[in-house]
Amino acid sequence: MKLLADTSALLALFLRDDRNHGAAAEFVRGHPEARLVMTELVLAEVVTLLRSRTGAERAVAAAHDLLRSRRYELLFSDSEILSGALARMARFADKRLSLTDCASFEVMERLALEAAFTFDRDFRDCGYRTLP
Repeated sequence: MKLLADTSALLALFLRDDRNHGAAAEFVRGHPEARLVMTELVLAEVVTLLRSRTGAERAVAAAHDLLRSRRYELLFSDSEILSGALARMARFADKRLSLTDCASFEVMERLALEAAFTFDRDFRDCGYRTLP
C-alpha cells in the first residue's frame, strides 16, 4: 500500500502532545507494509513547524529520520506538478487550501495513490480518501 504522507500526520507522529499522536503512531505500527510518499513541500512544512514548536535540533533530526527511512519516498514538485496544483487551487477557490495541499492532490492523482495519511479535513472535503 502506497499513500501520500501529509504534514498533519507527520507532525502527529513527531509530537507526542499532538491530539492525533496516538492514532498516527497506531496506524504506522499497524501497517508496516505502507509506503509513504511526501513532497519536498510537505517536508518543508513539517520541518518549519517542528522548528517553531520544538527547536532546530529536533526539527533537523526529524528531517534526517524521514530522509533516511526506507518507508518514506521524497518526491520533488516539478513545474508540471506545480502548474497542476495551481489549477486545483483555482478550481477549489471556495476552500482555503495551501499550495502544499494542492500539490499533494496533484501527486495523488498522478501516482494513482488510493489515500492520504492525514488528519487534514481538506483532503476529504476535496474528494480524497484519508487514513487513519
